[in-house]
Amino acid sequence: METHDSTPRPTRDEARRALELADAEESATVNRPVPAWYYPVLAALVLVLFLVNAVAESPGVLRGILALAVALAVAVLVGRVSFGPSPYRGVRLPWGPTLAGGVVAAVLAIAPILLAGTVGAWIWIVCGVLLAALIAGVGIAYQRRTRRA
Repeated sequence: METHDSTPRPTRDEARRALELADAEESATVNRPVPAWYYPVLAALVLVLFLVNAVAESPGVLRGILALAVALAVAVLVGRVSFGPSPYRGVRLPWGPTLAGGVVAAVLAIAPILLAGTVGAWIWIVCGVLLAALIAGVGIAYQRRTRRA
């Protein structure tokens, strides 16, 4: 037994709009919401950590305790925002840019450790500013991508 649907078929524009709305809804439920303050605070903490290492005049123990405190603050912040309970599943990462950003971040974190003795403590400041800018840039891009959906 065949039934005939009297509902008219959608036009191309209506179908395209329906697909765009479905894509926006999927993006809103797949991409984990991150507070707008997260990336700027993370960038500032990383910059402070690098600046603490750049200050050669401070006592080693005090500098070590301060660096450890800031590093723990970064770890707690990342842990709370990144690994907390979330109803969102299936987050998609663009692996090319993600791996490239990870390599750049690793180089910026390792370079001052290796080069500070030969080129001076200023390398900590340069690498800290660059890494903080990278983190802030990633945050801006993520917020723009997830907010437009």
